[in-house]
Amino acid sequence: MAGENEPIAEAEAPIVQEEPNEPADELDAPELNEDGTEKEPAPEEDLEEFDWNGKKIVGPKGLKDGVLMQADYTRKTQEVAAKARELEDRAKHIEQQSKASEEEMTARAAIISIDSDLKSYENVDWDAWEAQDLFAAQAGFRKFQQLKEARGQVTSFLGEKQKARTEQTQQETAKRLQETRQYAEKEIKGWSPELDSKITDFATKELGFDWNTLKGAYNPAVYRTLYLAHIGHAALQKQSTAPKPTGQPAPQPLTKITARANPPPTGLDDRLSAEEWMKRRNAQLAKRG
Repeated sequence: MAGENEPIAEAEAPIVQEEPNEPADELDAPELNEDGTEKEPAPEEDLEEFDWNGKKIVGPKGLKDGVLMQADYTRKTQEVAAKARELEDRAKHIEQQSKASEEEMTARAAIISIDSDLKSYENVDWDAWEAQDLFAAQAGFRKFQQLKEARGQVTSFLGEKQKARTEQTQQETAKRLQETRQYAEKEIKGWSPELDSKITDFATKELGFDWNTLKGAYNPAVYRTLYLAHIGHAALQKQSTAPKPTGQPAPQPLTKITARANPPPTGLDDRLSAEEWMKRRNAQLAKRG
């Protein structure tokens, strides 16, 4: 039969399917501009390294200035905020002091009024008054007791205010002294407890400050002023106690040297006048002849 004698190799030859070409890696394909031209690679960005909070940071040039500027702005903002809080706290403190002062003034005025009322009961004979008018005496005694109790309460209030003010003053003084010491240790070269004692002695003995007054006024500015005054005072004392230079011998008068008159030339001398020269020459010739 036709077709039955076809070669087996041709009949059984495998069919090879052509695989489609794989697209090139898109990352390797050059980027093109809108007009189809190849884009030029972007230039590498200049980098710089700088310290930030103890760490090394690498970033594009210009970042360092921006970061440091931002840090400086943040620091100044924090300083302004801290100063604002300090002023606010001080204003509150002044307001509290003013309020406390008004309360104490009112309390002292109340004590004056109470003492005036109590004075009217100083010479009361309670027994005689009770015998004369029992109900009036009892009412008067109750009034007397109420006045004494009221005075005790006001006095206790003033005592508590005084105690609180004393404690607050002590705390503020301790804080200022601590700040002053920290300033001295950091800013005054060669500061030591011995130097501090000298400054205090200078302020109390030479300038006449009372220690309590001085302690209440101490702050970095006052302490620096006293330190500089102490240095100046010590320098003046050193200058005044320095040995004076020994006396120099009195200058001797200059020896006056007078020019002696030139002796008249002897013999034949060019300084002679022509007449004198001829006279002496003739004399010499006469002696030889």
